[in-house]
Amino acid sequence: MRTLIIIPAYNEELTIGSVVALAKKYGDVLVVDDGSTDRTSEIAKEAGAVVIRHEVNRGKGAALRTGFKYALAGDYDVVVTIDADGQHNPDEIPRLVNPIVTGKADLVIGSRYLGGASKKVPLYRRLGLWVLNKGTKLAADTEVDSQSGFRAIRVTALGKLNLNSDDYSAETDMIVKAREAGLVIKEVPISVRYDVPNKHKRNPLSHGLSLLAAILGLIGYRRPMLFFGILSLLSFGVAAVLGYWGFRPYQQTGHVVLTQTIGAGIFVIIGIQFFVSGLMLNVLAKMVRE
Repeated sequence: MRTLIIIPAYNEELTIGSVVALAKKYGDVLVVDDGSTDRTSEIAKEAGAVVIRHEVNRGKGAALRTGFKYALAGDYDVVVTIDADGQHNPDEIPRLVNPIVTGKADLVIGSRYLGGASKKVPLYRRLGLWVLNKGTKLAADTEVDSQSGFRAIRVTALGKLNLNSDDYSAETDMIVKAREAGLVIKEVPISVRYDVPNKHKRNPLSHGLSLLAAILGLIGYRRPMLFFGILSLLSFGVAAVLGYWGFRPYQQTGHVVLTQTIGAGIFVIIGIQFFVSGLMLNVLAKMVRE
């Protein structure tokens, strides 16, 4: 089976050459340079990769879509995606491709949890990944290493995925869309290293929050009753607290605190609106799926 290895890259001149050189043993290599301002494209070409360059930084999701479009236009059977920063070991590519070759899976995710590699993940990342993985489970009804960028997918399955995320939420979006399309998802153990250059291109907190926001959006899309039901319960909870503060002085003074009481009423109305919205969107979602 012909394999295309896609490496989305942004300012990775220190590591891109070695990643390309190691990956070339297992298929054709395409580097999608997502608007780098360093020598990423030049070094990738010298290492033997085909390079497609975005003139401006558009995000990892956009880079993956460019790579997938190239794969669909070519005569490829399998696509492998791997990060450009050297965290993943390209020699593990056959491990990801094998379940596709043997017909056991359509999408294979390299998991840091199956082989114990998660122990090398910094504690703050482990906590963040736990939250993101649980959020992805709610959105996609499957629990996997949702943020792993080391993956393999059958090219014929790519046409069934309508991916539209531009940023790092593309990894979660792919899992959700794969589940919707009825694709078989499998995990295999991989190793990972974090002693790599440029390991923090973005602030970890803002990066994690943006991913969480995107996942919450996917939960709202896939399971609107759950999403809006939780928001409704939170609104009713706030209303109960404000109502308690508002009516607490009544027994002693015969008066209520107007501000808290009005606030409680407002949050009751908001809670009802969230609940009704969830019901309506849940019915619409079922109609669309049917």
